[in-house]
Amino acid sequence: MSQWQGRILRRIQELAALHRKISDAGPPMFDDGTSGDSEQVWNERLELLTVQREQAEYAALLGGVDPGWVVDARELGWRGAPPEPRVVRQHPARADQAQEFYLDMLELDLWTMERMAGLEAARMDRIATGRWTFDTNPIEVAQFADNMAALHTRVTVLAAAARLTPAEGESLWGASVEGIRRVHAVTFAAYTEQTLAQAWNGYARADPALAVPPYVPRDPDTGTPTDTTQVAPPTPRKMLADATSALRSQFVDTAIRQAEPTDLAAESTAITAVVDAALGEDTAWTWETDPDPVPGSAGQIGIDNGPDL
Repeated sequence: MSQWQGRILRRIQELAALHRKISDAGPPMFDDGTSGDSEQVWNERLELLTVQREQAEYAALLGGVDPGWVVDARELGWRGAPPEPRVVRQHPARADQAQEFYLDMLELDLWTMERMAGLEAARMDRIATGRWTFDTNPIEVAQFADNMAALHTRVTVLAAAARLTPAEGESLWGASVEGIRRVHAVTFAAYTEQTLAQAWNGYARADPALAVPPYVPRDPDTGTPTDTTQVAPPTPRKMLADATSALRSQFVDTAIRQAEPTDLAAESTAITAVVDAALGEDTAWTWETDPDPVPGSAGQIGIDNGPDL
């Protein structure tokens, strides 16, 4: 995403956080002891912040920001969390318009992968803690994994087409974008069970994206992509681990803010159990091997086809 998009999302987050802060403080925040109109000033300030935030959201949407990012930034601000050092990723510069297009498509698919990992981490957490009442359909779980694996191959192909360097790859999906994972974790933690299930099911349909986008350069005889630069994104397994870590960090933050000191040990034990359940020998999310970063021929997925059932 462009730097402008990053700034506008941060602005939305900050305005929502300020609105929450002033709303919680109440009219006494503007009581100067003499004028007696603190409630009016308080209401006017809240209305101004609302207008400013809505204008920023409208500008973001007009500028091509994904609506889901706008919602995530707003909710993160409303929940009172301070802005992360990096809420959006660094977009590598390209003079070549085709490579710029490949990067735009790559970032969209990468965001989808991160969102899927966040949803799966949240779902597994609720299963492990007894807060999930829906049945687990192994066919849907396998399809969800297949769809995420296909996206991994797709991002790998786009990274090659955009001639992504290892340093640029690190800036797109490395440790510096932990803020993105935290945004997803905070958002999904606030979802109701039904909302989370609906969002997860949306990615478990049998209509995955093509593993090899039709617009990347191909060999006319074999149909395989001609760019083979090996800079691959994290595997789905690694993304799930990162999403679970971000969710755990959110739990820890909540425990520190809300729990009594005597409850912190129990909370930590519960968190550890959730993480172990999410990343242990769970057959609902296990690959025999990591995805192969070398894509196969057109229309094929150059990775294994998901979990063994």
